[in-house]
Amino acid sequence: MENLVVKTYRAAIVGGRRGVHHARAYQDLENMEVVAICEVDEQRRASAEAELNVTGYADYEQMLEKEQPDIVHAVTMPTVPRHIWVEPAAQAGVGALVIEKPIALKPKEAELLDATQEKTGLKIVVNHQRRYLPFADKIREFQAEDKLGDVHFVRASTQGEIMDMDTHLMDLVLLAVGDVPPTDVWATIEGGETYQTDLLNCPENLIAVYTFPKGIRVFFESTRQALGTADFPGSNPRCNIDIWATKGRMWWRENGSWGYLLDGTPQQFTEPTDFGQDDISAQRRLTQAIATWLIDESQSHHCRYQLAKLGFDAIMAAYRSALKGQRLTFPPYLREAEWEQLRAKLTV
Repeated sequence: MENLVVKTYRAAIVGGRRGVHHARAYQDLENMEVVAICEVDEQRRASAEAELNVTGYADYEQMLEKEQPDIVHAVTMPTVPRHIWVEPAAQAGVGALVIEKPIALKPKEAELLDATQEKTGLKIVVNHQRRYLPFADKIREFQAEDKLGDVHFVRASTQGEIMDMDTHLMDLVLLAVGDVPPTDVWATIEGGETYQTDLLNCPENLIAVYTFPKGIRVFFESTRQALGTADFPGSNPRCNIDIWATKGRMWWRENGSWGYLLDGTPQQFTEPTDFGQDDISAQRRLTQAIATWLIDESQSHHCRYQLAKLGFDAIMAAYRSALKGQRLTFPPYLREAEWEQLRAKLTV
């Protein structure tokens, strides 16, 4: 019997700060390796080259041309528009592009990313690695086997803003409700100081009540003193989600515990969480799943771009509701001019 030749997927990293964290996830992964890093800062580039033992580049397109990677991780700050990495990668034959969250800070940035993804057809993964935690696995299992029943109410809270924890939290909310868009939202927003910080450029505090299909209600809070975040004062970030359904309840605390209690079971299941450790495993699983998706189209990545775009649009819908001061149906989507109006309203 002939030996099968198994492809080794070559990955290139853009960004020598957070990008090194992405690169570490490749250690000992089967048939995957990091071959290059792109970083404009000479000191960070030299440090990343030394740690990863790979070739460093200051120019993205030069790296693509010389290395011909299968996978690119563009791990840059949110103020760097994500769409700029897409077309060069697609033209160089890259199979999958990984970008950091959030996918955008403003509607126009999201529109540009949407357009380039649709134009190229490139597979894009957004680094919402919490979808590869055991808690997320169990949600998918319960949904497939109808063990939890119909979701009735979700409470989600975190400290942070859109560039920090909002998108991670919304991503878990979407997972809990079946990855469908909301039907309406009623939101309030306050705090404009964060607009003055270049890396944020967004409101500080957001509280929203969403309605999803089948009447599911979601309470979503992202504030400096969010509900439940004081439970674990020594941890950062602090992110919580509780799910009530017709056959039981589930919960997850980023640093505390996760678990569930199903109707008819003698006792609840609970397991401790420590995101400093949990993140390592989740990031590795997210990375390995990229190769799986490239090999088999039917094995879609849990963090594919379309799901992240759904979450971004849901958060922007809350912005629009806060601007209008009323409950709004969804869509329509927040427009760029409305984003600017909200910014002006909060920064006067």
